[in-house]
Amino acid sequence: MRRWLKVIFILGVFVILCLFSLAALTVWDTARNSSKVREEIARLKREGEPTSWQEIAPPVPKQLDGTPLYRKAFAQLEEAQRKFDPKVWQTYNPKVLQAARPALQTLRKALEFQHMRLVDPKQIEANPLNTKFPQFDHFREFAKLLQAEAAQRKRRNDIKGAVESCLTILKLCRRIGDEPRLLAFFVQSTIFFIGVRGLWEEVLADADASRGTYLAALSEVRAWDIDRDFIRALKAERAISILTLKSFKQPPRDWIIAVAELSVLKVYRQIIAVAQEGAPYDRKEIEQIETEIERKPLIPLPHRFFTLMLTPSPTITFEAANRIHALQRVTMTALALRLYRKENGRYPENLQQLVPKYLPSVPIDPYDGKPIRYRKLQKGFKVWSVGGNRKDDGGVKVRDWLRKGDLVLESKI
Repeated sequence: MRRWLKVIFILGVFVILCLFSLAALTVWDTARNSSKVREEIARLKREGEPTSWQEIAPPVPKQLDGTPLYRKAFAQLEEAQRKFDPKVWQTYNPKVLQAARPALQTLRKALEFQHMRLVDPKQIEANPLNTKFPQFDHFREFAKLLQAEAAQRKRRNDIKGAVESCLTILKLCRRIGDEPRLLAFFVQSTIFFIGVRGLWEEVLADADASRGTYLAALSEVRAWDIDRDFIRALKAERAISILTLKSFKQPPRDWIIAVAELSVLKVYRQIIAVAQEGAPYDRKEIEQIETEIERKPLIPLPHRFFTLMLTPSPTITFEAANRIHALQRVTMTALALRLYRKENGRYPENLQQLVPKYLPSVPIDPYDGKPIRYRKLQKGFKVWSVGGNRKDDGGVKVRDWLRKGDLVLESKI
């Protein structure tokens, strides 16, 4: 009996020592990881990198802030929508456009201001993961209305007015970047697509415009600094992640959060470094980052939940940026070709003839790193990117150019 008591006593002491050692190791590891996190955040601050929402979107002077006009435009849009059955509204017929005109007029006034502050910073601070962005639905609706307005103006042979409607969409796209988030960047991409599609496919593909109109269009298409807004969006997501993890940092889960913070900050450091190199992006590096994020350890680790929740998929994110770069570069090339024809009476034999008067350099296809393709036709031309399949299909135009075929703009004049 005494022998068993002695064994139990020794085992008990051993278990207590193990638990004590584990607790001590956890405290030490938490302190070490927390120290590394503080060092990383201190480094970001020294380099002027944002670590809070206030640094991402600081307050702006009233004379530069279009927020009141945006809110007024939203209210006018909602009032106009209430007058129609949703199915009728979505036809964007002349009556719908007439009802939406006050909202569009107010939107145009709002776009003259350099800034907007539609996101409530207090909401961000209180619940960073559940921030609402109702303005994005309004912005998409405005883009569709302006696209319909452009088509209406073209039917009236007002090409200059039709182009102005499309350029207003592109201006809206740029303004959204004033409050950067990755979701905002994706909305910008959608609105840019609507604007460019309206500008070329529905207005200019088979219609000529004045030299001044081409210059204005080329200037606005080039004006969106995609990489700037993309990088700012990633940095905003990093700042929101820091804020989110800070709200979870309470005993006894401190050690989990400390490891998660290190993991999240490392992923953003890698992603932002790739983004800063610009398109074409390093596909191998992107795939490697993706593999590291998705690699499953033998023992499930709690911090992985936060890493997966707070970091974007590198592949999906960079493909979205690639798509919009390709669309911008192909459209810039098409507009420069039209401008060349306007001034020279013919299209150039090759894209190099556009440099440097019409374009600073021949645009590079973000999908394969080669120059954008160009072919003169008997009447008009084709310019294209190889698209998401990264294979040159010879300028074959398909609807689903993200997966097959090329991204093609064709001029019929």
